[in-house]
Amino acid sequence: MDHFFIKRKRNNEVKYAETCSTVGSGSVNSDNIEKNIDFNLQTSTSFEPHFKKKKTSARRYNEDYLKYGFIKCEKPFENDRPQCVICNNVLANESLKPSKLKRHLETQHAELTDKPLEYFQRKKKDIKLSTQFPGCSNTVSEKALLSSYLVAYRVAKEKMAHTAAEKIILPACLDMVRTIFDDKSADKLKTIPSDNIISLRICTIAEHLETMLITRLQSGIDFAIQLDESTDTGSHATLLVYVRYVWQDDFMEDFLCFLNLTSYLSGLDIFTELEKCIVGQYKLNWKNCKGITSDGTASITGKHSRVINKLLEVTSNGAVWNHCFIHREGLASREMPQNLMEVLKNAVKVVNFIKGSSLNSRLLETFCSEIGPNHTHLLYHTKVRWLSQGKILSRVYELRNEIHIFLIEKKSYLANIFEDDIWVTKLAYLTDIFGILNELSLKLQGKNSDIFQHVERIQGFRKTLLLWQARLKSNRPSYYMFPKFLQHIEENIINENILKEIKLEILLHLTSLSQTFNHFFPEERFETLRENSWVKDPFAFRNPESIIELNLVPEEENELLQLSSSYTLKNDYETLSLSAFWIKIKEDFPLLSRKSVLLLLPFTTTSLCELGFSILTQLKTKERNGLNGAADMRVALSSCVPDWNELINRQAHPSY
Repeated sequence: MDHFFIKRKRNNEVKYAETCSTVGSGSVNSDNIEKNIDFNLQTSTSFEPHFKKKKTSARRYNEDYLKYGFIKCEKPFENDRPQCVICNNVLANESLKPSKLKRHLETQHAELTDKPLEYFQRKKKDIKLSTQFPGCSNTVSEKALLSSYLVAYRVAKEKMAHTAAEKIILPACLDMVRTIFDDKSADKLKTIPSDNIISLRICTIAEHLETMLITRLQSGIDFAIQLDESTDTGSHATLLVYVRYVWQDDFMEDFLCFLNLTSYLSGLDIFTELEKCIVGQYKLNWKNCKGITSDGTASITGKHSRVINKLLEVTSNGAVWNHCFIHREGLASREMPQNLMEVLKNAVKVVNFIKGSSLNSRLLETFCSEIGPNHTHLLYHTKVRWLSQGKILSRVYELRNEIHIFLIEKKSYLANIFEDDIWVTKLAYLTDIFGILNELSLKLQGKNSDIFQHVERIQGFRKTLLLWQARLKSNRPSYYMFPKFLQHIEENIINENILKEIKLEILLHLTSLSQTFNHFFPEERFETLRENSWVKDPFAFRNPESIIELNLVPEEENELLQLSSSYTLKNDYETLSLSAFWIKIKEDFPLLSRKSVLLLLPFTTTSLCELGFSILTQLKTKERNGLNGAADMRVALSSCVPDWNELINRQAHPSY
């Protein structure tokens, strides 16, 4: 070390001699000489030892590291750093060692240590989707663009006004970011566009989702449709169409099209408009349509409409038509004896009297709040079949005492009906029976429900009606199936003769229900299902003798025999949906799979169309009556997930 400082001192002396030599030449004055000397002395006194740094090389990623759950991070400036496919954490370059990667897997994800390589390969594909979100965008403009798409997507999904992005979402985000971070971070959010761009974004997303759906259908796969017609808040006629098709490992149900119709269009004109959309615009082949479902109204199925007939013709009769199960159940529930119908009408009058006046409605609510019942207001009655009469009658029955007092104070003649014990007793029965019918209607709704389930529920209800009739006809009639009615007659003194008359009316009503359900759900319509009962449970036919009775061709019989003998596939049958099971085995049992899929593919109800009309009502309010809701409907109802990368890459308006 002393040798090092001596050498440094000699160098300073050389610099000092050079400075002196410059003085002799007269090129530098004395002040400059002193400054140079002081600078050199400061340099020597402020000297710190300088050691040579050890040179290190960056580690390289190896594809074998995937077995530990790590891939090479693809984010900017993060190359050659391992990223976990489970928790997405990015480790340092020094962690690119098998021991450290294995340690992360064993300590952070111990339950996955025995997973095969294929599991992490699937996770690797999934993690690449993260590049669709702002954290992986390369520039601020891309982040803002993607953010505007995500905001527009949420606005449409929640059926919100487009101005909500500018008036609510963006200001709220600015407040949160400014509070949690700083003003500089909040300023970056101001690059996200305003409401008029949100409308364009929704249209772009809707077009993208429509293209995804139509591309799938244009591949030649079979599909089924459900359609229904209704009017919006502006009294404009609209036609909604949903589609069901096989995609990947199960059925996919999606919103197909939204058609604005003029009020004077005939059934043939409706078919023409539908033809222009399905064939003209989407380039689909009607021969691939294997099922058509509608609600059976005159505008669609009437003898002067011919919409369904024309659709069946263009499919070369390769499609089957299903009358909506929920619509049929609603039609069958309308029939009742005249005396019970009068009870229902009077209950409706009570509801309309109170709900028809905002003052009466508020007064009843205040009155009920003071008394303290479970409910404080009534539900409005409507004849729309999708809304439950059971809930309306239940609310009237539960608030019958409060309503009675309220009507007396309002001096309404309707107060007299609540003083009639017979009327109140019949109201209790109607509350029970319509509640039961409402539960049946709910069971018939929902996605991916197959025709076997619906038929079983209808047949089960028909048998239940027969059982109830037998109970009432017995010497000791039982009313256990009608809990409110049973509780009412137990808590109140009812004359035996009057109770017998009410029992006869109930029996007459149940008999009428049985007849109407048999009319709207005839046994001959289910003959095809009975012939193909093996579709519901193929493992119930293990004996060759039982298979012969199914009228299958020899190749199908052989496939069914092999299928029913497989214990491995039986596990799949017990865990998967019926449609997913038959789709999964299409490679091994093509004949049975094809036949089963065609039987299960058609819709059984038009509940999705009714859901679409509900969404349309939310979108087209009185304030937004002029909105063309096609794009918003597409985004709100579509089952497809947008490809954000594709949307950003094809963006035609980069400026905001």
